[in-house]
Amino acid sequence: MQLSPQAQRVLGCLVEKALTTPEQYPLSPNALRTACNQSTGRDPVVDYDDEDVTAGVEELRTHRLVRTEHTRGSRVLKEAHRLADQLELDEAEQAVLALLLLRGPQTVGELRARSGRMHAFDSTDEVEEVLGRLAGRRQPLVEQRAREPGRREARWGHLLGDGAERPQPGPGASSDRHRVFHDAVLAGDFDTAVAQLADDVVFRSPAVHRPYEGREMTGMILRAVGQVFEDFRYTDVLDGGDRVGLVFAARVGDRELEGWDYLRFDDHNRIVEFTVMVRPLSGLQALVAAMGAKLEEAS
Repeated sequence: MQLSPQAQRVLGCLVEKALTTPEQYPLSPNALRTACNQSTGRDPVVDYDDEDVTAGVEELRTHRLVRTEHTRGSRVLKEAHRLADQLELDEAEQAVLALLLLRGPQTVGELRARSGRMHAFDSTDEVEEVLGRLAGRRQPLVEQRAREPGRREARWGHLLGDGAERPQPGPGASSDRHRVFHDAVLAGDFDTAVAQLADDVVFRSPAVHRPYEGREMTGMILRAVGQVFEDFRYTDVLDGGDRVGLVFAARVGDRELEGWDYLRFDDHNRIVEFTVMVRPLSGLQALVAAMGAKLEEAS
C-alpha cells in the first residue's frame, strides 16, 4: 500500500484525534483540514485546502481505511479511520504509526516522548517492542532506517508511502540543526550533547540573573540537570533555522514541570546561546534546590 502525502496526513490526523480527543471525533471536513494544517506536531507543516483533504479521504476510502459517519443531531458528515479494523492494530501500534505518518522518521526516544497524549509508554523498551511487531508483520508497516552521519541512534519510518516532499529551507526556515543535541539529550548521551556547544556559549538559567559563559560550565550544568530530571521528554520542537525552541516536560521529585530550551546556532551549527525557562514556580523551586545540591557535589 503506497499512500500519497495527503492520504498519509489525513490518516495520521484521524488516528491522533481519535486517541487524544475522542469527544470531538469523528472529524468534520473543517476539523480535519485544521488538523492537517496544524503548525505543531507536524513535519512538514502544510497548507492543505478542501480539495487536498478530500483527495486524501477518497484515496483512503479506496483502501477501506476510512468511513463516513452520521452523527446524531448534526447534518455534517464526519470521517473516521478504520486502521484498527483493516490492519488489526492495538492502541500502542496505532499511536506509533500515527506519529510516523505525521512527523516522519523518528528515533525510539522521540516516539516515546511524543506519544504521551495518544498512548503512554513506560519505557523505550515498550516502544521498541511495538516497532518490532509492526516491522515483523507479513507485510511490514515500519522499518529501521540506516543510521545517519552525526546521529547516535537510527530512526524508524513507516512503509505506507514515500515521505512528503519538503521545501528547501530558506532564511529562517526549518533546518534540523538541533537534531544531534535533541537526540543526545533524550538518549542521556551528554558527551555528544556538550560537543554541540560553542566554546563561548552563553547559558541563561531561570534560577540566576547573570548568565554562565563557556562550554565547560554549561556542560557541567547540563550533566547535573540530567541527574536531577526524571521522566524527561521533549514534547515539541519549534524550528526556525538558526533559532530553535525545544519544549520539554519532566519531574523533580514529586513536582511536575514544563520548560523551554531556546537555542541559537552559529554558521557551524554550534549552540552559541542557550536559554532555559521553567514553569510552574513550585517546579522551578524544586529544580533550583536539587541543582544546587548537585553542583555543590561536583565542585
